[in-house]
Amino acid sequence: MESAPDGIVIVSTQGEIVLVNQQTEQLLGYRREEILGKQIEILLPHRFRQRHLEHRTRYFAAPTTRPMGAGYELWAQRKDGSEFPVEISLSPLQTEEGLLVTSVIRDITERHEAAEALRKAHEELEARVQERTAELEKANVEKQQVQEELLKAEKLAEIGQLAAGVAHEIRNPLAGIRGAIEVLRENKIDREAQRPIMSEIMERVDRLNVAVQDLLEYAKPMFPHPTRHQLNDLVDSTLSTLVHDPRLSKVEVVRHYRHLVEVETDFSILERVFTNIILNAVQAMNYAGTLEIVLEERGTEGVVSFRDSGPGIQAEVLPRIFSPFFTTRTAGSGLGLALSRQYIEVLGGRIRVTTQLGVGTTFIVALPKTRNS
Repeated sequence: MESAPDGIVIVSTQGEIVLVNQQTEQLLGYRREEILGKQIEILLPHRFRQRHLEHRTRYFAAPTTRPMGAGYELWAQRKDGSEFPVEISLSPLQTEEGLLVTSVIRDITERHEAAEALRKAHEELEARVQERTAELEKANVEKQQVQEELLKAEKLAEIGQLAAGVAHEIRNPLAGIRGAIEVLRENKIDREAQRPIMSEIMERVDRLNVAVQDLLEYAKPMFPHPTRHQLNDLVDSTLSTLVHDPRLSKVEVVRHYRHLVEVETDFSILERVFTNIILNAVQAMNYAGTLEIVLEERGTEGVVSFRDSGPGIQAEVLPRIFSPFFTTRTAGSGLGLALSRQYIEVLGGRIRVTTQLGVGTTFIVALPKTRNS
C-alpha cells in the first residue's frame, strides 16, 4: 500500500478549487494560494482536461459518492509538469454556499509499478510454463511441480485481488469521513448546517462495519447443518421475512411451483442466499417490476430460478459478478454474490446466471435432491 498521505481538494459547482489540505500542496508541488480559485483541470495533464470538463459537468448534474473513473487509469500533473497515476474518490457535500465536491487524491505510483512488475512476472511465468511443457512430456513428476507452482501463483493473485478490494471498501469511506471533517474544521458553516455532514460521516462508518462483517463472513470456514426440507417451504419462508420490506412494495412476486422437491440442506444458509438474490433483483429493477420465482425438478436436482424484469447485465460485467468486492452499485460491499456462490457450493449445489439486455436477469440455484425423493 502507498505510504504517501491523501490530498484533499474541495471544488465548487463551477469547477473552482475552494479548499486544499497541506498534503495536496506536498503531493502536487503547489502552494495553496497558487491554486485556490483556479479550475480543477489545472491539476490534470493537458490531454485530459477537455474530457474532464465534460465529465465534471455530467457529475454535477447528478452527484453521488463514488470512485472516479472506475476501470480507467487516472493521472495528475504536478506544478513542475511531471505526471503520476492517482486514485480519486468523489463525495458531494451540501453547504450554505451551495454544493461542493470533495475529491480525495491518492498517489498510487507504488501500486502502478507493482502491477507492472506483476504483469512482467506473469509473462515470465507463462513463458516458463510453455518451456516446461515440452520437457514434461517425458517427466510427469516435473509436470506436477509446475502445476503446483501455477496453483500457488493463482492463489497469490486471488489474495492480492482480495486485499485490493478490502483496501478499496475501507479506504473510500474513510476518505469521505476525512473530507467531511476537513470542512467542519474550517468552521465555515454553522452548527445546523453541520447536521447532514455528521449524518454522512455516520453512514460511512456503518458502511465500514458492513464491509468488515461481510469480509469476516467470506473468510471464515463454513460448517453447514443439513436437514430435510421442501424447497417451496424455503422460498415461502424467505418471502415471508421480506413481505413488509418497503423495498418490495412496488414489486410483484409471481411463484410457479411446478414440482415439489425435497432437499437436504442448511435452512438458514439457503435462506440467506435466497434473500440476497431477491434483494439484488429488486435493486436491479429499481424497486419496481416483476420477480418470477420458478421451482422445478431437473434430474437429480431441485432448481429454483429467480427471474427479474430489470435492464439485464452488460456482457463485460457478467463474468465478474461472483468476484469478491465487485459491484456496480455505490452501496454494498460487493461480497453478496460471492458469498452466495460460496454458500451454494458448500451445500453441494450450483449457481449460475443468464441475462438479456432490456428483458431481465435470471439467477438459477440448483441443489441435489434427497436420495429417496
